[in-house]
Amino acid sequence: MLDTELHEDLEEIVTMRAIMCVEGPEALQYTGAVTRAVVQLSEEAPEVAWIDAKAPRDRAAAVDALYTALHLDSAHGPRPRSLADAESLIVAELTRTPRLVVVLGAHELRTVALEMLYGMWAHLVPGKFAWVLTGRSGELENVLAHPALASLQSCVFLRHRVPEPA
Repeated sequence: MLDTELHEDLEEIVTMRAIMCVEGPEALQYTGAVTRAVVQLSEEAPEVAWIDAKAPRDRAAAVDALYTALHLDSAHGPRPRSLADAESLIVAELTRTPRLVVVLGAHELRTVALEMLYGMWAHLVPGKFAWVLTGRSGELENVLAHPALASLQSCVFLRHRVPEPA
């Protein structure tokens, strides 16, 4: 039942190019639920970019993960040293090709990384991509409650909680 709901809501945010949060007790639960919902998306759905930023989970790590997920290394070579240059290539790609960006473990990202992702969604590439923030129950809410992320928090269109395994 929850997978059906999640799939329907995922279809909706893809159509609207909106933001959704999916929380669960452990990574296995929330990642599995989102993966199952993504697999069921229609063939017309945008390509999915899976983002799993590594330590220190800051802006540079998020840019690295997004650059790789968008396969920009194939087209442009290694990520430019300048974050601004890398972000420009990312924005150009997101403008050119609509995507669904899924951020795994978003509760572990630093505020500056989430601000950068939100800035791309809200200002640089408006209406071009939908995104899903996944994270541990309670922790993702706490991260998004940070005052610097108030704009992001207010733009979350849908929220899902994946239940504890039986």
